[in-house]
Amino acid sequence: MFVYEGAPEPGMITGVTFGLSLVANPVWTQSRPEMLISMESGSLDWPSVAANLTAYFSRKKRFSYGDVFTVDGPLTEDTEMDALLIFAQSLLEPEHASVELRDYRVHLSQFYPFYRSEIELYERIGLQAFWNHPDFGMYDPKRPRIQ
Repeated sequence: MFVYEGAPEPGMITGVTFGLSLVANPVWTQSRPEMLISMESGSLDWPSVAANLTAYFSRKKRFSYGDVFTVDGPLTEDTEMDALLIFAQSLLEPEHASVELRDYRVHLSQFYPFYRSEIELYERIGLQAFWNHPDFGMYDPKRPRIQ
């Protein structure tokens, strides 16, 4: 995991995995993912939770847009959120969000923390409506639950 403190802005922490794309998954036909997480927090726990979940699920999940990961308690000490949603990365210009390697292309996808109690709403209204909900603060570990 590469960790960037104070990036992309002061008071934020960003982590980028390295190693998920080394796994050969048959569903990854166009490219292979690496994961990004970025939060309004100084806690190194955010990159750690992303790295640990990525390592644990690397051979068990697709890591595709819309996939949800849940844990049995809060993701970190500075939040009550207990789930992660994968979607397009929000930090880089699209032309910088992927790289062509010798044998395959790697693209960055992003983990967005949310509450397990929001999964039913997310499944009912869909990714686009959930993503555009006015209460969805993608970087805010203390945002209220969306009702």
